[in-house]
Amino acid sequence: MLYRTTVAAAVLAACAGLAVAQDVRREDRGVEAEREVEVKRPLPRNADGTVDRAALLREARAQLAAGATEIQFRDGTLSAADARALVSGERSLLADLAAALPNDGIERQIRLRGGIDARVQRNEEGELRARIEGLQIGSLTAAQRAELAQRLAAQGFDRVRIRDGAGTRVEFRADRGIVKNEARAERGERAQRAERAEREDHRGRHERAERAERPERLARVERPERPERAERVERPERAERAERPERVQRPDNSGRR
Repeated sequence: MLYRTTVAAAVLAACAGLAVAQDVRREDRGVEAEREVEVKRPLPRNADGTVDRAALLREARAQLAAGATEIQFRDGTLSAADARALVSGERSLLADLAAALPNDGIERQIRLRGGIDARVQRNEEGELRARIEGLQIGSLTAAQRAELAQRLAAQGFDRVRIRDGAGTRVEFRADRGIVKNEARAERGERAQRAERAEREDHRGRHERAERAERPERLARVERPERPERAERVERPERAERAERPERVQRPDNSGRR
């Protein structure tokens, strides 16, 4: 009886602990939901149509202070020229936006969306990332693309990724340097070279296998068998000689008269 009581108490305690854990997880999800605040704002511009850098930074800082974790500045006219302005200069606008992101273990990001998509992000580990989609870099050489990514990374980013709509891309990581730097045409040429090398390697393996099997095939060749001699045609048996007719015995003339 005591054993049953002890087991029942243990089961109740486990259930109570599970309920507490579920409540804690629900509270955590509630906190995360409160933190996931998305704010959409128009992109501030100067009278000449250029992006108002000072106003953009003020708005971003104000929204972050109010608890926003994702801020989107939308402008359908955001162009490649605007994107170049975001990354140009000794201290780019993207670097200033990234510096406004608190490093407190909460992931946050600021995005500028339009004809291009530029974003800066600080993840939970404090890593800063910049990503630009639609910036035309196809006319740049591989060295110029690498220099652009490295220059932007030197302003405080751990990762930088830039890609245009034609398939040209460059990516920098602080722990590995340039990890991608290619255009679509360059990828096509590399794919063709790899395909040719694979075909040549396959052909070489086939030829080596042929050479290795040749002596074995020769050893297996058997001498042709001599054709069997045709059986001797037996002569047909001679037809038995026809029996001579019995000689007619002449009458005995000895008793002639």
